[in-house]
Amino acid sequence: MNQLYPPESQRLDFIGHLEEIRRRILFILAFFVIVCGLLFSQGYAMIAFLEEPAREFSKIFIFIDPTEAFAVYVKVVLLAAFMASFPVMVSQLWAFLSPVLSLSSRKAILAWIFFSLVCFYGGITFAYTILLPAAIHFLIGFGEGIASPAITISRYISFVSMMLLAGGCIFQIPVIMGILTEAGVVDVRKFSGSRKHAILILVIVAAMISPTTDIVNLLLFAGPMIALYEAGILLSWMVGQRKKGEG
Repeated sequence: MNQLYPPESQRLDFIGHLEEIRRRILFILAFFVIVCGLLFSQGYAMIAFLEEPAREFSKIFIFIDPTEAFAVYVKVVLLAAFMASFPVMVSQLWAFLSPVLSLSSRKAILAWIFFSLVCFYGGITFAYTILLPAAIHFLIGFGEGIASPAITISRYISFVSMMLLAGGCIFQIPVIMGILTEAGVVDVRKFSGSRKHAILILVIVAAMISPTTDIVNLLLFAGPMIALYEAGILLSWMVGQRKKGEG
């Protein structure tokens, strides 16, 4: 293939791809900045929303540094802007790759992109409604027997942000497994045969991203991840059956 195109042509083509990547990154950054501006006035409401799961234990959050409250405000706005901008990031990646794909591949990838977005926001919702209250209930409830909670707002928001982003990421497990099957890299038999090793890896990952080292929070992360792996096996089987039918 390289012999068909002179080096100068290849270099110009490479520069053109770099220029397109630069334009798309600038578009994403511009969109992100605009969303930050639109959400900046809603910072107090978003902070109150994130504080809600801990209200049972801590009516008042504290800050111990003059810049802490402002830094938390900015962090929450950036977190919300990132979540709101995620579809644009994915769409720009799709737009960059789509010209080199066949029509059937484009349709398949569009379906996977939609599924990925659903899983991302579903994971965030699951983390906020299930994982976060359970983790707070255990951690603060356990600590109340030792001391009275006086939670700094920066530590709490960092904890919540990590939980929400982790939820969005771990819900991508079945998406990744489905895409690998779609691409023919791995099939359902490989996923099923590697179940024991996969579970061990998922438990290790859960221990790494869990906010504490206790068994309860480990299970809060590892349990959904293992369930998602099983869902990914089912999805991989469904993709394999569809590909057989098309073949």
